Formats: sequence, C-alpha cells, structure tokens
Amino acid sequence: MQHHDDEYRLDTLDGIEGLDDFDVADSLTSDAAIAAYINDVISSGNQALINEAVRNVIRARGVAAVAEEAGLTREGAYKALRPSSKPRFETIAALLDALGMAIKVVPKSSDDNSYAQVA
Repeated sequence: MQHHDDEYRLDTLDGIEGLDDFDVADSLTSDAAIAAYINDVISSGNQALINEAVRNVIRARGVAAVAEEAGLTREGAYKALRPSSKPRFETIAALLDALGMAIKVVPKSSDDNSYAQVA
C-alpha cells in the first residue's frame, strides 16, 4: 500500500504497540492539578467537556467513594455526567464538594483566578 509523504500512520511506527493509552485521570494526583484542570475546562463553557472533566476527576479519586460523599449512587454519578446529559447545578456542586473543590466566581479580567479582595 502506497502512502503520501504527508500522511502519518501510527500502525507503521516501530514500537508503537508498547505505548499505553493516555488517561488524564492518571495525572490528577493533587488538589491543585484537579482545580486547574476543572477551571480550564469550565472556562470553555462546553457542558459535555465539563461533564467529562468532572467524570475524569471522579475516576481519579474513586467513583464509589465520591458518589457516596455527594449523596449519589455510582450509577447516578455516571448518568449525571454522560456527555449528552445536562446535570443540575446542585449535582455538579455536590460532586465537586465531595472532591474537596469549591465553586467560585471571579471577574473575567482576573489573571490569577483568586477571590476579589474587598477593601
């Protein structure tokens, strides 16, 4: 089979079979990493991506434990975070709370995403 010079085919690379699939949940090992990841995805405004990000964090922390802490079943947590679902704000807030995360609002002009200081 002939390939164009600009075509990149993974199946022709030597050693590719030894690579593991990337799983973002493996990188979510600290509260700071989790917060940065979720904040970045929330800034996209894409509900499906937000659901996926929260689902990835929950997988990293253990679905059953997080769901129980949030007052949901394991299946309920997965159902709420399907890409096509539109979970209630309370559900997302409960899951984030169970993860030890808090929701906050900052001015768009804030560079560091910190709370506005009240004088």
